[in-house]
Amino acid sequence: MRFSFFLLAGVLLAAPVSAHPHEWVDWGVGLVMDEKKPTTVVSIQLELTWDEWFSALMLTDFPDIGKRNLGANDLAQLDTTYGLGSSNRASSLTVTWAGKAVPVKLAMRTPRSDGKRVTLVYSFPVNKKITALTELRISLYDPTYYTDMGIRAKNGAFFLGVKDPRDYDGASSYEQDFAHPYYGGAVFPEVVVFGLRP
Repeated sequence: MRFSFFLLAGVLLAAPVSAHPHEWVDWGVGLVMDEKKPTTVVSIQLELTWDEWFSALMLTDFPDIGKRNLGANDLAQLDTTYGLGSSNRASSLTVTWAGKAVPVKLAMRTPRSDGKRVTLVYSFPVNKKITALTELRISLYDPTYYTDMGIRAKNGAFFLGVKDPRDYDGASSYEQDFAHPYYGGAVFPEVVVFGLRP
């Protein structure tokens, strides 16, 4: 009996350490720019590419994702069933401009798929003029064991609506948010940081 108790206790104590998310997602964030002086960040585009097994669920329920012809009702249903609008999620999205919080009201846009993985696309308006050196920070994470979100290795930060993306080389970097540990304090949210110049 005593051996069984210690065995059970060991299993229960080790469970959080060995637990892992049910879903994996690589995310990236882009700034939609208006380069007329003064340069304006019009909106932010958030892209989340889900792992193959979860993408397969989406493609089964929404086979037209690959055709890129989902209507507004389909997009709303996709979001509330599988996306960030799902009540099953605990995702946290934080955006700050020069240290001040930016209100976020996500709108789902046309998703993409290569037949194996689905990328959900969201955008929200910012409409901030760059009049001085400004820091824009975007953090996205899920503090539960349900989903693991990490910045994608390629193109984790990008610019849209610009004449030459090379003009923005070095304008983005990646950090960790050590103020919000999760997974028992073992993981920290990843942050995309833009350093924007007039």
